[in-house]
Amino acid sequence: MYESLDDPIGETKPWQVAVVECRGSCYDVGVETAKGFRNTPRGRTFKHRRGRDRCGFSIKNAQAALATYAPNIWEELHGLADGLEIPLETAVMRYSNGRLLYPNYGCSSLSTVDLYGRNYDYSVSKYNSMLVAIQPKGVNASIGFCDRFTGRVDGMNEHGLCVALHLVNQSKWRPGLGCILIVRIVLDQCATTAEAVKLLKRLPHGLSFSYSLKDTKAVGAVVEASPLEVVVREGGNLACTNHFQTKKLTMYNRRSAWTYQRLRPLEAWSRAKLSPAELFRALNRSVSPVFDHRYAFGCGTMHTLVCEPASRSLLVGVGGDATPQQIDFDGWTRGADIGVTKLEGQLGGKTRPFDADRPPPRRSSRPQTKSSYRPSPRRKNASPWPRRRFTP
Repeated sequence: MYESLDDPIGETKPWQVAVVECRGSCYDVGVETAKGFRNTPRGRTFKHRRGRDRCGFSIKNAQAALATYAPNIWEELHGLADGLEIPLETAVMRYSNGRLLYPNYGCSSLSTVDLYGRNYDYSVSKYNSMLVAIQPKGVNASIGFCDRFTGRVDGMNEHGLCVALHLVNQSKWRPGLGCILIVRIVLDQCATTAEAVKLLKRLPHGLSFSYSLKDTKAVGAVVEASPLEVVVREGGNLACTNHFQTKKLTMYNRRSAWTYQRLRPLEAWSRAKLSPAELFRALNRSVSPVFDHRYAFGCGTMHTLVCEPASRSLLVGVGGDATPQQIDFDGWTRGADIGVTKLEGQLGGKTRPFDADRPPPRRSSRPQTKSSYRPSPRRKNASPWPRRRFTP
């Protein structure tokens, strides 16, 4: 589905996200991910779309980085290449660890005593539209919304550890790992917030992102990671948007009032004793102070999830005013079926439709007439360059 500024204002747009289940070796996970993608509307036209190659890409450097920090993903890329029927070098170049530019989206998350809630705001045309549950051999099983197949924007693993990313700034960059790959590494390798914090301090960060964490011991943290320094905020009740709250890292923040406006209601909800359904409604209703309606400008709320780390279960919904879908991830890791093949909803919401804040297109009231201007004919054999004037 492609966002267009020509769409009518005030309409509710249907939206759906595929749910993909993958078990087996890391190679099998790559093949099953590709197979699940090929069954989606975007996947059916995959062969007809040409990707953009990255200048200066080196498959040896990518392999060295993955071998050091995520060897399982290197094996998964082989299965992904075979499943998509593309060369391995193309799969590594597009779906491993590249310096990729992201829209200036806004994301919100909070943790209460026993819950973790999250809104993900992104561009409609760039959203991956896949919720993937994987159980590969050798690493943790996890469930999360994927980006570029191997990456994750948020999720929870079999130990109940929840993690999500929050863009702060991408103007300052240095060689390092991409944000979606970092989230995937945390889900694959960590079981507690303490382990995740230790790992995030060790990993090289290419851009300025925050990573919010919550585990089964009710320990929460927000890791504010810049290319030069990593700072950790710890606590049971935390809120996170799209700016660093540590004073010595504020120089990385963008000028955005929206990220500060969302922080106050999130902090209030983190202190309130809300049930999972109440927290989901607070985040997902279309009139919520943290719900983003700017779909036409590449920054609308795409999905909401509320995790219960102790029971390894989560409520998931796409779009706004969604009916939450209960997923028992603990039962799925024991061999049960996940019970859903797709998530359905609508962009915007029922009480506040799609792109309600978008101004109507400006049309001139003056009648359109043909211009009387006609360019003067060029002299025969005239030079296309302007004549120079020399001054004595």
